[in-house]
Amino acid sequence: MCLGIPHEVVEVLDDDHCTIRLAGALHQCFIGLVEHVEPGDWVVVHAGFAIDKIAPEDAAANLALITQYLERPGD
Repeated sequence: MCLGIPHEVVEVLDDDHCTIRLAGALHQCFIGLVEHVEPGDWVVVHAGFAIDKIAPEDAAANLALITQYLERPGD
């Protein structure tokens, strides 16, 4: 299973790279597949590649679901 995780764009470094943040951790990400990425945008990241932009409210909802899944007792 592949999972894309929403991250906030902190800084655009060049046409193909940016700094992203999730839960206080900063990473670099390839953004060459997504148009018009700016600081404050939310992008879905899979394997270090931004694959889509996402609305902030959708990012929050997705992150809440992921957190809920990770915090549930084992099956």
